[in-house]
Amino acid sequence: MSTSFQVPPPGEPPQYSPLPDRVRRPLPTTVLWRWRYEVLLFLGISICGWYGYRTGAGVLMLLGAAVVGVLVAAIPPLRRAVSAPVLCVVTAHRVRTGLAQAWVHNRSGRLPALLWTRPMPYGEAVMLWCPAGVCERHVEAAAAILRSACWARHITVTANARHRQLVTVHVVRRPVSFPPGAEVAPWSDAGDDMQHG
Repeated sequence: MSTSFQVPPPGEPPQYSPLPDRVRRPLPTTVLWRWRYEVLLFLGISICGWYGYRTGAGVLMLLGAAVVGVLVAAIPPLRRAVSAPVLCVVTAHRVRTGLAQAWVHNRSGRLPALLWTRPMPYGEAVMLWCPAGVCERHVEAAAAILRSACWARHITVTANARHRQLVTVHVVRRPVSFPPGAEVAPWSDAGDDMQHG
């Protein structure tokens, strides 16, 4: 099967034909890596439950877990400290799903690999390693789908200046205020006011 590639106009993603029907099925080790936090949480709860059952301290462990849960829910700094890593895990799954639904994959069906997800003042930053055949423009073209998949206000995509296969997806969930004279990120609400005002 021969395929043709035409150079697209600036600002538009490259067009290839034909694309594979679906994203390639991941290896079992890849699935385990993608769900590592959930697997570790399940194993931790299982081990604690088994230990509580064997020692008869199950009621005390449940009471302790309830107290910790109430403290986390009642104290805003604790709540933010717990919700930030949880949102990072959720965002990683949502970005991967959004990329698959937007068909951001190479000719053999490989999705970009998620290297890390970090909490930021504006939301989360997700670093992708794009396989051969996928570039920043492909991810940028899927910004609207990623925005709805991640429940975000805005999505900004930037590529590493030195290593173009590394692409960062900035998931903006909340506006960030900057002090006067500070360097303003282009995806923040303050940046819009400063650039256009």
